[in-house]
Amino acid sequence: MYKPKYALFFDNHTQQCCTNVGHGFNAENFADDIQRIGADLVGFHAKCNQGFCYYDTKIGNRHPSLQKGHDLFGDVFNALSKRNIKVCAYFNCGLSNEDGVMHPEWCKVTPDDKIFHKYVLDSDITPYLRIMCINSPYRDYLLSLIREVKEKYPVAGFLLDSFNAFPCVCKHCVEGMRKLGMDPKDPEDQAKFAQLSDERLAKDISEIVQPRRDGLMMFCLGLSPRDNLKYGSYLECECLPTVPCWGYDWLPAKSRYFRTLTQNNESILNMTGRFYNWGDFGSLRTDAAIEYDLFFGLANGMRPNIGDHFIPDGTYYRGIVNSLSRIYGKLKQYDPWFDDAKNPVDMAVVLPEMTVNETSKAVIRMLSELNMQFDLIDSENDWSKYDLLVLPDYVNVDDVIREKLAVHFKKGGKIIATGTSGLDVDGTHFVFEKEWGVSFKAEKTFNPCYFCMTENYKDVTPELPLTPNADCIEAEALPGTIEAAKLVAPYYDKGFDGIYSCFYTPPAAPTELPFITMTKQVAYCSGKLFSGYFKAASVELRSLFKMMIDHLLAEPMLLTGEKFPSFARAFVSEQPSRKMVHLLNYIPELRGEMLIVEEALEAYNIPVKLRLDGQKVKKVYSCPDREEIDFVIDGNYVTFTVPYFKGYSMTAVEFE
Repeated sequence: MYKPKYALFFDNHTQQCCTNVGHGFNAENFADDIQRIGADLVGFHAKCNQGFCYYDTKIGNRHPSLQKGHDLFGDVFNALSKRNIKVCAYFNCGLSNEDGVMHPEWCKVTPDDKIFHKYVLDSDITPYLRIMCINSPYRDYLLSLIREVKEKYPVAGFLLDSFNAFPCVCKHCVEGMRKLGMDPKDPEDQAKFAQLSDERLAKDISEIVQPRRDGLMMFCLGLSPRDNLKYGSYLECECLPTVPCWGYDWLPAKSRYFRTLTQNNESILNMTGRFYNWGDFGSLRTDAAIEYDLFFGLANGMRPNIGDHFIPDGTYYRGIVNSLSRIYGKLKQYDPWFDDAKNPVDMAVVLPEMTVNETSKAVIRMLSELNMQFDLIDSENDWSKYDLLVLPDYVNVDDVIREKLAVHFKKGGKIIATGTSGLDVDGTHFVFEKEWGVSFKAEKTFNPCYFCMTENYKDVTPELPLTPNADCIEAEALPGTIEAAKLVAPYYDKGFDGIYSCFYTPPAAPTELPFITMTKQVAYCSGKLFSGYFKAASVELRSLFKMMIDHLLAEPMLLTGEKFPSFARAFVSEQPSRKMVHLLNYIPELRGEMLIVEEALEAYNIPVKLRLDGQKVKKVYSCPDREEIDFVIDGNYVTFTVPYFKGYSMTAVEFE
C-alpha cells in the first residue's frame, strides 16, 4: 500500500453555471508545478458535491462545460503518473446536487418533511441544500461510479467525502428502520439508523475498492477513525484551524488519539489548507501558519497534506505554487528524523467518547503548556502500557472502565482525577473509594467555590482563597489521605431571593471539605478543574495540576526551562537508537473574528532535559545540519541547550 509523504488535495466543486471547466488547463504544466512543490500524492476530484464527474464516464453526469472528449481527471492522472506522482480519486458520497435536481426522490427527507437542508449553514447558499439518501437508488448509482473509476484508472486510492449521517425519513429509510425494529418517529432511532447506513455504505464501497487486498488507500470523511480502519486503510485528520468548528485545539487532540489506533502502521495524513476555509478562493495563509500545522503533525506521527482549490479553467497561480514549494522544501530537510518515528509518552488522558469539547481542550492545553508527553485514549483502547492516566472532570465509571481501572490499580498504575470522575454511572459513590482516598457526599457545594492550600502546600499558589471557576462536589477525605487544599465557603451563595440579588460573594472561612487530595496511587480534585481552566485560564489552576502530576510522576520525560513560553509546544519522538526533541514557537492570535499565525517567533538559549531511561548518550546534535551540541548527564537526564531557533527546532539525541 502506498504511504505518501507529502500530499496535496484539490477541491473542485464546480457549479452548473460555470462555462469553462478545463478549457485553459494544461496537464503537463500542472504536473510540473506539483513536482516543483514536491508532492508525491495528489487528491483530485472524480466526482464533486455538485454531482458532476470530471472523468470519461459512461454512467455519471459530466460537467456540462467540459469539452467533448476531454477527460480532465484522466489527463491529471496520466501527467502525474509520468512523474511518479500518485493520484487519489475523490468522490463526494453524501452530496450530489445535480442528481438531487434530476432525482428529488433520491434526496434525504428531513424529519419535518423537507428535502432542502439549508439549516446546516442556515442559508440557501450552501453545498448542503440537497443531501442524498444513500438508501435510495442513488446508492447503486454511486457504487457504479466508484467501480468505474477503479476499473478505468490505476489510482493509489479513494478519498470519500460527506459521510454526514444526517437523519432521513424517506420511504427507503422508514422501511429500513422498521425492518430493524426501530421507530421511524424516534429522533434517536433516526440518528442511529443514519449512522448504520453510513457504515453499510462504507462496507459496500470497501468491497469494491478492496483497499487491503489491492493495496489501495481508502478513507471516508465523516466516519469514525475506528470504522475507517475497519473498512478503509489509512486515517486522515482534516483540520483547518482558522475555521471555528476546528480551531487550534482540534489537531492537538486528534493527533494524540489517531496515533493510538494505527496498530498496523497505517498512514495518517494531516490535512490543513492554504486558505482560511473551504470555498474561500481568495486567501493564502502565511508560510508560518501552514508550517505550524504541518510541523505539529509531523512531530506527532502525521504526514502533511495541504488542501487547495482547483480553478475551473485550470489556472494555478504562482503565489500558491511558490508558497507551497517553500513550505515543503523546508519540511523535507527533516525527513530522516520524521520517517517512521513514534511518540513515547508518560501518560494518557481518558476521554470515553473522544469528543473535542471544553474539558478535553482544557486538559490538552494544560498538559501542553507543561510540556507533558501524552496520548488521548477512549474506553476501547489498550490501557496497559500507561502508568499514569488522567480522568478529566466527567469520566464516570461504567462496567468497561471499572474493569480497566481494576487492572490498572493492580499493576500499580496511578490516576489523576477531577470533578465527578471516578463516580459510578449514577453519580452516587466512588467506585474505587479506597484508592481515591475520598468518599462522595453531595454533587455540589457552594456557589461560588473557593479553595486555599494547606500548610505543607502553601507555596503552590498565592496565599489567598482562589476560585476554580467551576462546580465542586462535596467529599470527605478517608483516614491517611493527604489533603493539599480545602474548600472555602463564600459568605453566601450567588442567587436571587425575589427581592435581593446576591452578586457579590466574597470568600469566608476555610471549611473541612477537601479540594485536593492525594494517595499513593490517586491525586484527586473535587472541582471540575479543566472546565474552570477553559473559562478563565487561571495559571494557579495549572499549578495545582502540576502539583498533582509531580506527586505521581517523579521524572517527566521532557523538561524545559522558564525561557520556553507557555504558548510554545514541545514533543518527543523516537526511532531506533535515537530520540528527537521538537520545539515549536508560534502563537495563534485572535484578530477580529479570525485566529491566525502570522510569523514564526525567535527563541534563544532554551534549556532542555530529556529522560534517558538507562540509555547511554553518544551525541546530541541539531537537525538538519547535524551540528553537535554540548550536553551533560544529570542523573537520569541528558541536559543541553538549544541556542537559537525561529519557529521550529529539532534536536536529535543518539544513543550507544
